[in-house]
Amino acid sequence: MAVNSLFSPLNVVAMALFATALAWRIYQTYRAPRVLPNWAITITIVCVAGSFLAQQKVISGWLDGLTGKGTGRLVNNVLLAIGVCALLIVFLGSALGPRRPRRVLFELIPLSGAIALMLVAMAVTPPRARGLALSPKLVHEPGVALFYLGAGLYLIYGLSACAWWIFRYIRTADRHLRTGLKLSAAGLIALSVGSVFRALYIVIAWAFGPSIPLLLTVAVPLVLLGIVLFLAGITYPGVRARFAALRRRRQHRRHHERLTPLWTALAEVYPNIVLRTTPQGPWERWRPRTVHRHYYRRVIEIRDGLVQLSPYLETDLTALAVDDPRAAAEALKTAIARQTAGEENDGRAKLVLPGGGADIESDVRPLLALSAAVAGNGA
Repeated sequence: MAVNSLFSPLNVVAMALFATALAWRIYQTYRAPRVLPNWAITITIVCVAGSFLAQQKVISGWLDGLTGKGTGRLVNNVLLAIGVCALLIVFLGSALGPRRPRRVLFELIPLSGAIALMLVAMAVTPPRARGLALSPKLVHEPGVALFYLGAGLYLIYGLSACAWWIFRYIRTADRHLRTGLKLSAAGLIALSVGSVFRALYIVIAWAFGPSIPLLLTVAVPLVLLGIVLFLAGITYPGVRARFAALRRRRQHRRHHERLTPLWTALAEVYPNIVLRTTPQGPWERWRPRTVHRHYYRRVIEIRDGLVQLSPYLETDLTALAVDDPRAAAEALKTAIARQTAGEENDGRAKLVLPGGGADIESDVRPLLALSAAVAGNGA
């Protein structure tokens, strides 16, 4: 039954988000290993994932069996506290500049205090009560109350600080990053409110005697919802970036093929435009960047060929290809025939692509139209 609860629909969604977020952050850290926020956010994901797993009954019971009752509960809360501290360091590392090391060290003080308090509280808790969830029967046990209150107060501080930093970043973030930040902020707020309810449950029980179980009933789903929303928020930008990269790769592969007729016609006349290739490893063809490299290389070779052919051209091929594809193909065919026949020309290269393009993609659009005209005309 415990194993079945581990793979409940909510847990499966959470674990999928954990895996996706962790894979993306490891990739980012690999690309920029000297960037502190990359390491900090990776530690955050690892710790929050470990905390989430440690609170599952089957894993918590296994941990208790290794080193004694209460280990699973202690690991759960300590990892969550470390994850929150690492997340706070992410924002501090991005915003404080030269003051960053001192402030990062300062944030380790409340974290160390919270962990020490949890260890002391677990030590003074009777063995029979260690590892048990907070409940009306245990809330008046000093060790149990101290353990959950110490963990809860640190989470309230850390989560509230992180949410404050996120709201600062939202104002300057781009639209897609803003969506992820809003989801993360909503998750952190839900986690913080859940921690507040748990702290209130303990304080009210100790101050007035009777406990209010409704506070715990509301706190638990808020914490679970907060974890899922937070993971969705930090995963969203990376997932969206991957899908955008896949679309771009597919577009470049398709455009590479569509440019083949024009490239072939020019390469037959000017073989020197074909750039030399260096030997590649056996896996090079499967790497994502290979598609982009082949695409940009083809565009460069075509532009080079058109520049060399331009003294024989009597019209703007790329503009003509948009207005009259057949005439553009005939003009290219005529220019190639003049070059092959060795006709004299003034030797001046002409502008073969319209100016004002913002990037190489702007240059490619008229080339695609010209290549389609060449393919249709059989030039």
